[in-house]
Amino acid sequence: MDTIFLIFIGTLSRLAPHPANVTAVGALAIFSGSRYGKIKGLIVTFGTMLVSDVVLGLHPVMWATYGSFALSVLLANTFLKKRSVTRIAGVTLASSIIFYLVTNFAVWAVPGSMYPKTLAGLIDSYIMALPFFRNSLLGDFFYTGVFFSAYELVPFLRRKVFRFIFSRTS
Repeated sequence: MDTIFLIFIGTLSRLAPHPANVTAVGALAIFSGSRYGKIKGLIVTFGTMLVSDVVLGLHPVMWATYGSFALSVLLANTFLKKRSVTRIAGVTLASSIIFYLVTNFAVWAVPGSMYPKTLAGLIDSYIMALPFFRNSLLGDFFYTGVFFSAYELVPFLRRKVFRFIFSRTS
């Protein structure tokens, strides 16, 4: 049930109006890779992307997008066995950088790209993508904070409410 819920949240974050690249997908890759393992993490991430890509449309650099998110799942699964704010922030930053580097390389490399197949063209593709990178960072950090906080907070609140209700009825 949590897999479907996470796919729903991720899909909604891509389909609802939002600033470019401010979605929950990168954070879902990190959260699900950390909490649920490689396989379930990939199912959540790719499920989110596939469902939303069917609506939004397919594109020639999907391999880079999906590959970047797969790397995020693997990074989280590897480096977040012991979770701390510092580790989560480090994996989030690394995942955002990997997404930026891989997907913008793909945009440059794809046939018919608007960038010439030169070093200057590659550099231009990275420079032109800096606003999207900023947005990805903001979205990844925001949603990663939300997912990890909610995961820790919900059971805590449930226990508090349960204790409050039953301490009043005795």
